[in-house]
This record gives sequence, structure tokens and C-alpha cells, in this order.
Amino acid sequence: MNKKELLLKKPVRTSDENIKWEYENDIIVITYPKNFGKLEKWLHERIGGPDEVRRPLDKYTSHIWKLCDGENSILDIITDFDEQFGEDVAPATDRVQLFLEKLLEIRLITLK
Repeated sequence: MNKKELLLKKPVRTSDENIKWEYENDIIVITYPKNFGKLEKWLHERIGGPDEVRRPLDKYTSHIWKLCDGENSILDIITDFDEQFGEDVAPATDRVQLFLEKLLEIRLITLK
């Protein structure tokens, strides 16, 4: 897939019902089950701890997350992000790319 094709892809938040998100003080907090490895599971069973990850976003990544609705392309998100925050997020392309890559890596979004 070339760069132009990729920029036209539309990120969409996963439909997994175990992944939840909500607003807390104007930022988004995403919660999802931890994916334990064998050793982590063994330790968790013995010493306890949370069963889910709680990932608070900042105002910038919250904005990107809101735009991952399956309607906006990556190019739309970059453009909106740059217009909204300007020099605070320069270069906007890099910031959006890094965050979307992380969301894809941990399977919180897909591209359609």
C-alpha cells in the first residue's frame, strides 16, 4: 500500500465490548483487559493486581481518538489535528502517525 492509499484509510475504534472509554475531566480514559503472558498470569494469581489496563490520554491524543470513528480518513485526522492545535503539535503528521501506530499495535483501532 502506498502513502496516498494509506492516508485515505479510515481508522475505526474496535467493536470489542471489553474495550471501554469515557471522558474524565475533558480527556478520554480507555480501559481494556490485560493480556497476561504465562509468567504474568502466574504472578497475578499469587499477588493480585488489576485485571485491566487503564490508559488516560492527553488532550491531543483524546482529540485523535474521537476522530477515529470510521468516518474520518487519516488525512482528515491530520488536517483537523493541525488546524485545531497548530504549532503545539508540529509536525502534526508525525504525532498522528505515532499515536495511530500505537493504537493499531494494541488493537484498539483497525483501518477500513
